[in-house]
Amino acid sequence: MGCGTSFVKYVLFFFNLLVALLGLAMIGIGVAFQLNWTVVKDEIKSHLTVAPWVFIIIGAVMFVIAFFGCCGAIRESHCMVVTYAIFLLVIIIVQVVIAVLLFTYGDTIKQGLMRSVKTVFDKRSSSDVDKATETVINNIQQQFECCGYSSPQYYGLKSIVSLPDSCCSAIGPYGTLIGGKCTMESANPGCEGKIADFYDKWDKPIAGAAIGVACVEVVGALFALCLANSIRNMDRSYA
Repeated sequence: MGCGTSFVKYVLFFFNLLVALLGLAMIGIGVAFQLNWTVVKDEIKSHLTVAPWVFIIIGAVMFVIAFFGCCGAIRESHCMVVTYAIFLLVIIIVQVVIAVLLFTYGDTIKQGLMRSVKTVFDKRSSSDVDKATETVINNIQQQFECCGYSSPQYYGLKSIVSLPDSCCSAIGPYGTLIGGKCTMESANPGCEGKIADFYDKWDKPIAGAAIGVACVEVVGALFALCLANSIRNMDRSYA
């Protein structure tokens, strides 16, 4: 194995080792939240703005892919390196498709998103609303600091009647409302405008980031394919 191939081998190994450790860290954060580990939850609650299971899923995917790249490179396994390259190519395609859709059909996606959110809130007003729907709505209202779909009046309550705690921003570290009940006067604005503004702010940056990360992954896939080809040629020479 030449110097160039050895360089590619160790670059892939250390890069994927770093990614694997990052994936494990994300899994740990998600699990800590799911198990309600108070110390961890209080420390990062204000910074964790997505659901814990999203961290667990993304971390697990990162770890699995990095495992193939890391072990394949250091063990010089043709099969594992090729598998790693295939994983990267699939992710690249998905990222490029998402970016193209966001750039091209951003308004259509936004309308579909708003319809989905409205559907969730409409379930809240039905008589057979389940706990899962309540949890989703509370999470939306907490994350976006909003109340009701269009406004707090969505709940159809007078100002003297309390709203869900998630309708007010002053929530303590343990999920309790600071300063008493949440009323119409202290409630946040409707979620429709907040979510639409959030989407308008981040759809293009997310698309751009997806393209940028895909470019880095293309380099990683090329390195992996070059290493796989070198390993195969070396195996043939020893055969």
